[in-house]
Amino acid sequence: MKKNYWKSAVAGTIGAALLVTAGCSDTSDLGSQTAGDGKEAVLTVWGLSDFLKGEESPGQQMVNEFNEKYKGQIRVEARYMPAAEYNTAIQAAIASNDLPDIYQTPSSSDIRTFVANGHVLPFDGLVSDSWKSRFFEGSFVEGVNVIDGKTYSWPLTGPQLGSILYYNKDVLKQTGLDPEKPPKTWDELIEMARTVTAKGKGDVFGVVFGGGESGGNSGVVNFVNALAAGASPEAAGGFNYKTGKYAYDSKATLDSFNLLLKLKQDGSILPSSFTLKGAEAGIMFGQGKAAFLIDGRARMWIVKRDTPDAKFGLAQVPTPDGSKPTYYYVPVNPSGYMISSKTKHPKEVGIFLENGFTAPIFYERYLKSGVALTPIESINNNKSLYPYPEFNTFMQLHKDLLRVRPDYAVKNAQTAKVVVELGTLDQPKVKPGFNDILQSVLSGTQKDAAGLLKAYNDKLNKGLEEAVNKVKASGGNVSPDDFKFPNWDPKKDYTGDDYKALK
Repeated sequence: MKKNYWKSAVAGTIGAALLVTAGCSDTSDLGSQTAGDGKEAVLTVWGLSDFLKGEESPGQQMVNEFNEKYKGQIRVEARYMPAAEYNTAIQAAIASNDLPDIYQTPSSSDIRTFVANGHVLPFDGLVSDSWKSRFFEGSFVEGVNVIDGKTYSWPLTGPQLGSILYYNKDVLKQTGLDPEKPPKTWDELIEMARTVTAKGKGDVFGVVFGGGESGGNSGVVNFVNALAAGASPEAAGGFNYKTGKYAYDSKATLDSFNLLLKLKQDGSILPSSFTLKGAEAGIMFGQGKAAFLIDGRARMWIVKRDTPDAKFGLAQVPTPDGSKPTYYYVPVNPSGYMISSKTKHPKEVGIFLENGFTAPIFYERYLKSGVALTPIESINNNKSLYPYPEFNTFMQLHKDLLRVRPDYAVKNAQTAKVVVELGTLDQPKVKPGFNDILQSVLSGTQKDAAGLLKAYNDKLNKGLEEAVNKVKASGGNVSPDDFKFPNWDPKKDYTGDDYKALK
């Protein structure tokens, strides 16, 4: 199992030096493997990661430098698309049997599904034997990004904090509130949002979010889940890993949604929030149209990019009593960039992955951009790479609030077969979904949030049970208990010893 992600010290620094050396060696060795027919191999890359958006993005810079280095041998053409457009494009590419050489798993999808459907190639044999060692320990897990002993992706980033309170200091100051004291409790959030809205006189409001996004990307879902984690972290996010059951109708979730309804009733929400996309909500926040925005780690750099003059701070999301919330993550998740099984240039794809896409120099630029932490410890701990003062708070929030949760794939790799049956554990095919239900009650077309969420929960629990039974019937060794971790303490990292204690 992985060591504590945040403990790097001297070993991490030495590791960085070794990585650079190894990278140089790999480049010279692999460069001689390119095709000798004189034709330039053109590789297509599609993704929805923001690090590929725009010519100045770290991803496009990396691609341009790689193309210059391998001019005449390999040319990479990388294309960024927003999530909705990307998901549609990938489905069309699958239907036409014309997938790009390298592509990212779509939203509400899973590496394991693509492996099961024969759409991807393993990395084994296309990258060097030492390639895996550049990432933090525990970056490759059977049943997640390693299937039947073969590797299909890598962790794109380090730990990602999905819930941060962004507060506009200028807005707070202009309304007579202390710009250095964001709300810590739910009551403080309500009162401060009321004050800002009253003094904003129809132009400035307390809260903004991207309610126009769909599914799990919705600002409404992010808002509710972020608050719910402060009330009951094991129930936040819709699935309770302690009980192995879905928990969309938990008290923490309903209380958090009622807080959102209260903000709406008070008139404290920027009216256009219900139709804004996430990026648009960030611009409204950066332009001083709202005091508070609850969003994930990516919003920091996007606000910096889109509204560079904005003065804002980062803090933990308010909790009912002001205590510290806990958010969880798994070191490896079943999403990332994969190699198309139809690529005509597998050798060249391997060269690009090793010496471009995952090279330490790319991740140094990635950290400098403020997009996220990287999967390389020594780079994350290099403060000389931090792009602006807010990044110190960003890093500290990750350390203080994130904990490793149990992973059913580590407990039993065959649970991957269950997830393939479901699409993802979120079961995106079950409609109406979580966001649909919340939006319907917010809009007033539905009234009974508790009843609707209970019915949704029942469908999901039934779906999980049926998927487990189907896999068992086909010979799989799985059980509903594989998704249950009664010894999980959300305030602590779930470790290898915790897995052993279950046996």
